[in-house]
Amino acid sequence: MSFTVFLGLLGVSALGLWVYYGKNHRFFTGVILTALQGICAFFAVNAIGSFFGVHIGANPFTIAVSGLGGAPGVVLLLLLNTLAGV
Repeated sequence: MSFTVFLGLLGVSALGLWVYYGKNHRFFTGVILTALQGICAFFAVNAIGSFFGVHIGANPFTIAVSGLGGAPGVVLLLLLNTLAGV
């Protein structure tokens, strides 16, 4: 999958989140709570995953995906880590 396709999918996902939270009139609260949930899930995976040999490297890209995507973003990072074998 090329980087352009990945950015396109990320943009469509962000647009979907924008529409969902915008209709519920709690956009900023939802985005902040999703970001906090994703960052907490990221650090929990790294803390607990060390017992099982699972690790997600901390760099600006992984922090952004976990912050913007929340817990599903962290699951996506785990799947990419497993499929790519990095």
